[in-house]
Amino acid sequence: MKTGGTTVFRHLRENYALDELYPYRKMDIQWDGPKVDIGHHLSVSYLLGLSAERRDRIRVYTGHFPYVASEMLGGEFVTVTILRDPVERTLSLLRQFRRGTPWLDPSQRPPMESRTLEEVYEDPLVFAPLIQNHQTKIFSMQRSDDPESYMDVVDVDASRLALAKENLRKVDVIGITERWDWFLDDLVEWFGWRVDRAARANAAPREAIQPVSESLRRWIADDNAIDVAFYEYAAELVDLRRRGRAAGA
Repeated sequence: MKTGGTTVFRHLRENYALDELYPYRKMDIQWDGPKVDIGHHLSVSYLLGLSAERRDRIRVYTGHFPYVASEMLGGEFVTVTILRDPVERTLSLLRQFRRGTPWLDPSQRPPMESRTLEEVYEDPLVFAPLIQNHQTKIFSMQRSDDPESYMDVVDVDASRLALAKENLRKVDVIGITERWDWFLDDLVEWFGWRVDRAARANAAPREAIQPVSESLRRWIADDNAIDVAFYEYAAELVDLRRRGRAAGA
C-alpha cells in the first residue's frame, strides 16, 4: 500500500479492456453497504477460486498480494512490483488513516481523524498488519504460512529478509516510488503501454501533508530496520538493472 499502485492501475485502464483487468468492478468487487469489502477481492482464497472462464479473460492481475500468490495461482507470469522507502510509505499510510478510509468501517475501530500520527502508528490494527516490515513480509510469505491476505501478521526475521531478496530478484520489472519516471520507462519498454507521466491517483492532498518530527521518522526506521534493508536492496537492484540495460544499448 501507498507505493503508487493506484496510479499504475489508472495506466492499465488506458491499455486494456476493463474486464481484462483484475479486479474488475462488475465481477470482483464486493460492497459492504457504501464501503468496498477489501477482504473479498484482495484475499488469496478468492483469487485462487476464480473460474476458468474468468481466468481466461484476465490479462493483468493487480492488488496487494503476497509474492507467493503468483506461484500459487500457477501459469507463467510477467511480474511487476513497486516499492517505497519504508518511512515515507508509513507516513503516507498514517496520513491516509487520519483522513479517513472509505474501505474501513468506523464502528470496527476507534476514529483516527483526531489522532496524532504517533497515535495512529501505535494502533495495533494498523502497525502489525500494515506497517511492521510490511514490504519484506509481502515478499517472504510462503505456502506454509497459508497466506490469506497482505494483512496477515508474520514474524519477519533475517531468514525472511533473505527469502524476500531472493524472490525480489525473480521479479521482471521492479520500481521504486522515488524513481517513478524510471518505473514508467520500464513499463513502456516491457509492455508498450501508453502512460500519462503527469497522472497521480490516491495521493495525499497538499494540505494534509503536515510536518513530521524527526523522532517519529527515527521511530519508524528503527521499528522497520529489516524493511529499510530490503528497500535499500531493491534500490540497488533497480540501479544495477538500469546500468545493465544502458551498457547493453
